[in-house]
Amino acid sequence: MISDFSASRKARSGFKPNRTRGQALMTGFSLIEVLLAVSIMSVIVYGLFSMFNQTQKALISTSKQVDVMGSGRVAIDLLVEDIQQAESPALPLLSTLSPTTVELPHMLGTVERRYAYQPMLQQLIDFGPGVPSIRTNLLQNVFFLTRSNQNWVAKGFFFSPTTNMVAPADTVSLGFGTLFRFSAPNADLTVANPALRFFPKRRLNHGLLGNLWEQFNQIQSLSPTQSTNPVFNAVVSPLIEGVVHFKLQPIDSEGRPMLYYTNFNAMGETINLGYRNTILEREETSLGVLAGQTRYRFYGDALPAFMELELGVLDPEVLVRVRSMPNLDAARAFLRDKPEAVHLFRRMIPLNTANPIELMTP
Repeated sequence: MISDFSASRKARSGFKPNRTRGQALMTGFSLIEVLLAVSIMSVIVYGLFSMFNQTQKALISTSKQVDVMGSGRVAIDLLVEDIQQAESPALPLLSTLSPTTVELPHMLGTVERRYAYQPMLQQLIDFGPGVPSIRTNLLQNVFFLTRSNQNWVAKGFFFSPTTNMVAPADTVSLGFGTLFRFSAPNADLTVANPALRFFPKRRLNHGLLGNLWEQFNQIQSLSPTQSTNPVFNAVVSPLIEGVVHFKLQPIDSEGRPMLYYTNFNAMGETINLGYRNTILEREETSLGVLAGQTRYRFYGDALPAFMELELGVLDPEVLVRVRSMPNLDAARAFLRDKPEAVHLFRRMIPLNTANPIELMTP
């Protein structure tokens, strides 16, 4: 009787008989199963994070490329528009041309020589011991003339010494800077009376050419920070910053680069071609001869048929980092090892008014 009462009580309380150990283990997850599930979830989360991270990097890189390429294309378009309008005034020569001629040309291109400028050399590919591939980045200053109706305009491109392109005096430069555009009409901007500055329809002669050259040389010695300087503000505007390479190579009507070894060579070197009213000479800086680099001067009616334009712009992030480096040697070494940070633009520019330059017999 008591046993019947106990049994009925257990039934009312929901009592269930004990199960075996094996049956009890099957009612939950094992430790291994939990660890496996956590590991799988970790892999999934890591994969999603990596995918989103790469997507973010791609978007940032694309945005950066758009900034660099956009500014580079704008600069290239402006350079092309100016250079293709270069024109020769056909002024008579006052003396016989030679490498020591002091007569002013109507077009000149020369490597920057001020402020201890040193070209930036960057190693691209190492083909093995003793066979390196080196790219020489140069900064050229260029001067030429254009004409609008009867008004002659002097134009040029140069680099400012105050844009962190160079170090203080007597030190080696970093080799990059801001490219400035110079444009001056038939005017003498040094005259105090504004009414007497501009000479519309003034015929170009050696005196006016000398005046335009004087302005160009004076502008290069001024600082862009001198915002109150009326001469600088009137004829100069910044074009693009972070330029490590700027070069304009003249090309003749046959498609040949006009290099120094085709004109005025060093003593003992053979002259291959002689271009009339043209001086092509080997570039030299305070550090010595720049192998294969040519300084050119055009006189009279001489003009190249084409100009090959090369523009190298530093990556914005690299530019910011270099500018923050107090040690010049470290900054230069950093740039030397960053050839991939230079974005190169090239363009072949035909000169609208150029005629084939007559070749002289050596």
